Amino acid sequence: MNLNIKQILAIILAVLSVLSGSTAQLTDLLGVNEAKIVISVASLAMSVISSILAVLSSQGQLVKDVAAMPGVEKISVNTNATQALAAVATDPNQPKVGATDAGTRMVLQDTAKGA
Repeated sequence: MNLNIKQILAIILAVLSVLSGSTAQLTDLLGVNEAKIVISVASLAMSVISSILAVLSSQGQLVKDVAAMPGVEKISVNTNATQALAAVATDPNQPKVGATDAGTRMVLQDTAKGA
């Protein structure tokens, strides 16, 4: 099985979530002080990893991920694009993602700038 970074982070979050919600069980297994430490570390780690996962799961990153998939030739973006999608479509480092035509590209450049 080939897991990507987002899937790995989601699995880690699931484990940390179980630990955070297992106060009674951890207290029985480890003792009061140790259980508090495990739960505190798990909660802090969940906050950090959730923030990272939010960035990795953004709309722009999703489009980049799809463009990088084998079998994808081109992603054409029209004038209804969001600012994030327009930024990807006008990024010269994303050759598989682009505007449907030259006029649309001009509109997307403005959209990407927030105009």
